[in-house]
Amino acid sequence: MKLLEINPYINCDFGDVRLTKRAVSIADALQVKYGQPLSQVFKSASDLKRGYEFLSNPKTTFSKLTQPSFQLTAQEINGIPIVLAVGDTSFLDYKKIVDKREDYGPTGNGGNGLILHRSFAL
Repeated sequence: MKLLEINPYINCDFGDVRLTKRAVSIADALQVKYGQPLSQVFKSASDLKRGYEFLSNPKTTFSKLTQPSFQLTAQEINGIPIVLAVGDTSFLDYKKIVDKREDYGPTGNGGNGLILHRSFAL
């Protein structure tokens, strides 16, 4: 079975079945309209509101959202002798924003922002 055929969010454990169902529906919507604003991803204003409520729920942590995907990836690459993990670093510099946010840090040359590391396994 190919990775794209499986929605890993069906295996999320938030301690609430409704949150897992919401994660699956959000993932399905994002897959169809990837890269578009959330206001265009969701079919109705109430779906958009439920999406924001899901994302702000303390039970829907980053760890709980990513764990099923990590497990699925590990299963998919098990036994493959060589797996390439291609990485990329992007500097998100917000130096033109007057108010510096506490969680932002220096990005070099007096920058104000975040350093984003992304990798993709092939």
